[in-house]
Amino acid sequence: MDNITSNLLPKIDLEHITALNNDDDIHAICESIEAAILAGYHCRWVKAPPRHLLESYIKGSLLVPEKTLFTGRLDGHIVSFCEVETPPKEIETPFISAYINIFAVAPYAINVGISRRLLLKVEQTIAQLGFPIINVQIDESQKKLFQFYLDNGYHHWATHPYYRKINGQIVRGFFLYKSFLNTPSF
Repeated sequence: MDNITSNLLPKIDLEHITALNNDDDIHAICESIEAAILAGYHCRWVKAPPRHLLESYIKGSLLVPEKTLFTGRLDGHIVSFCEVETPPKEIETPFISAYINIFAVAPYAINVGISRRLLLKVEQTIAQLGFPIINVQIDESQKKLFQFYLDNGYHHWATHPYYRKINGQIVRGFFLYKSFLNTPSF
């Protein structure tokens, strides 16, 4: 690829975050989550919570040892966020799975490949932490995200007929997983 072409492509950076360096980062994470919620490309909320609650949630997640957080940057700006939860280490019989609680990508960043790259980063990190199974739960209103997971090798193994209530309507919940048990690292 020549320099002219490579300078036209957006720069994507993925980070496993353990701290927020400044208020701009927390605001950018909130903005990307809010945009993803409006576009229907997230898992967790149906509508965006008030900003101060969202900020508190993210800051609090950084304090929980069982939560692993990731961001995706497009040309230096945070446009995606993922929160993964692992089981507590003090359990006598250890679990082998982790859960993706939040996967949010701002709609203006979806078509540049950041979604897939962020998911791969999450999968690699979680596998390195010793969890060969990743689980996801989403409600049926998240059609785009459901298809995204299917397209990336996740298996839909169950449907809960009465998962949650959205705008007065009961909607189904989809349970998905991806296994790395038969890969060389396990």
